[in-house]
Amino acid sequence: MKKKLPISVVCASHNGREKLSKLIDSIFDNTHWPNEIIICGTKNEDFDLIKQKKYKTMRITTIVSEIKNQTIQRETAINKTKNTILAQCDDDLELDKNYINLMYQHFKNKPNLKKVVSAAILFKNKKHQAIRWNDIFKNSLLFRSIVLFLNFGKKTKYMSILKSGRIIPKLPSLFLKKNSKMIVKDLEWICSAVAYNKKCLKDSVRLKLANSSKAFYEDVFFSHSLYKKGYSLIIDRSIIAYHPLTVPTSLSTFIQTIPSQWKIVTIFNKSIFLFLIDIFIFFIIHGLVDLSAIVKKYKK
Repeated sequence: MKKKLPISVVCASHNGREKLSKLIDSIFDNTHWPNEIIICGTKNEDFDLIKQKKYKTMRITTIVSEIKNQTIQRETAINKTKNTILAQCDDDLELDKNYINLMYQHFKNKPNLKKVVSAAILFKNKKHQAIRWNDIFKNSLLFRSIVLFLNFGKKTKYMSILKSGRIIPKLPSLFLKKNSKMIVKDLEWICSAVAYNKKCLKDSVRLKLANSSKAFYEDVFFSHSLYKKGYSLIIDRSIIAYHPLTVPTSLSTFIQTIPSQWKIVTIFNKSIFLFLIDIFIFFIIHGLVDLSAIVKKYKK
């Protein structure tokens, strides 16, 4: 049996029967194990593949939630944890073999440190998810000009939030390289694959939508609210989680995110004027992208 560390892994899952088995396999293959894993799903069948004999020694607790919303489910899982340090992750991730140990090392000697540590989220081809956004930002003067305008002319930092409420997942070029080990600090928001002290939850904003709709930007509300309270947000490039290739954003998906962007504007005192301009500009951008895809498909 591998050494267990006093850290809790919490996960919200929806229709995750196949996905969860890959996540648990990746934790099973880690150099160290968490001493508890708590997963909140939406039906018992989600857990069929992880109730296997080889996982019995890992101490996995499963919960079925009547509400199909990841923020509510994650909260339910967190309330069952017994450790001070939590590592939360999504059900469609596969964790690198050093993930658990490296996350724990950030808090081992200072469990009450006011910081939140994010993993680097890579596609299965080993490239970081931010690479597509970075390429657009780097190669398009028009896009950089739009971003600058929507931030009241203020230069954007890494992983920042514009004055219009739009999130910017820009990262250093060196960080995106395959064997990079750098740590990026002074960020305004980070992704949902994070570790933190459970006590910090009282300082965080977590949107709880009591329905089955997807909670867009939940990681932004959580991490940015802690940033505003003086917490240090960092991404450690040596801590890696792998994620399936993301489907390109469409006009339909963009429209679904607008209410969450509006909440960012109102909760964090951004500009309503720039928000309206932002929505207008990106409605056109996404519309043109969708139209271009339709034209290409038609020509084939």
